[in-house]
Amino acid sequence: MSTTAAFRRTSGAWRRFFSTNNISGNPIAYLDRVYADTDSLARGVLSSDRGSLARAITLVESTRVEHQKLAAALLRALQPRLRSSTARTLRVGVSGPPGAGKSTLLEALGCEYVSRGHRVAVLAIDPSSASTGGAILGDKTRMPRLSCSPAAFVRPTPSRGTLGGVARATWDAALLCQAAGYDRVLIETVGVGQSETAVADLADAFLLVLPPAGGDELQGIKRGITEVADIVAV
Repeated sequence: MSTTAAFRRTSGAWRRFFSTNNISGNPIAYLDRVYADTDSLARGVLSSDRGSLARAITLVESTRVEHQKLAAALLRALQPRLRSSTARTLRVGVSGPPGAGKSTLLEALGCEYVSRGHRVAVLAIDPSSASTGGAILGDKTRMPRLSCSPAAFVRPTPSRGTLGGVARATWDAALLCQAAGYDRVLIETVGVGQSETAVADLADAFLLVLPPAGGDELQGIKRGITEVADIVAV
C-alpha cells in the first residue's frame, strides 16, 4: 500500500480536510511543504494564530529528523519574543494520581485566570497505550468552558512512552505557547505515582492534586513527589 493510500485509509478527518480545501496529491508531501515554511509558521505563532500554534506544536512533537531540524529553526526564530516575554509568563505544573481531579481543577483555575485578563494555554499529557501506542486525548472534554474561551488554548498530547509524566516535547510546546502570547501555561501530567517529578523542572510552580484517604501517617511523610510540590490540593 502506498503512503498516500495508507494515510487516506487511516485518517478520515484529514481526508475531509484535504477534500474540503481542494488539496490534491500526496498529503504527506503537502504537510512537509507547510512545515518547511518556518518563517510563515513563526509569523503565525507570533500573531497568536491558533492554527499556526497547533501546527507548530505538531512539528516539535514529530520524531522525523527533517521535522526536528525545522522545529529547531522555528524556535530560533521565536527567541526574541521568548526573551522579552519570560518575565510575564507563569508556567504551572499540575500532577497527581489518575482520577484525582487534575483536569477539573485546571478548568476552574484556567477560567479564573481568563476572568482576570490572562491568556491561558493548557498542555494536557495523555498516557499512550503500551499495546497499541494510541492515546484517547480526551482531557479537553473535561474543560468545556475553558476550551471554548477565545482567550484559551487547550492541547492534548500523547506521552508516547516518555517517563516522568510529561512528553518529550512538552518544554518546546510550552515555549511555543509563550511565544504566541499565552502568559499562563498550565501543564497537566498523566496520572502519576510517587516518583514522577519531571514536570517540576518545567514549571515555575508545581501543584500536586491528591484524593482524600490516600494512606496512613507513614504514607504521608514518604519522600518523592510530595516533597517537590509547592502546593498540595486535596
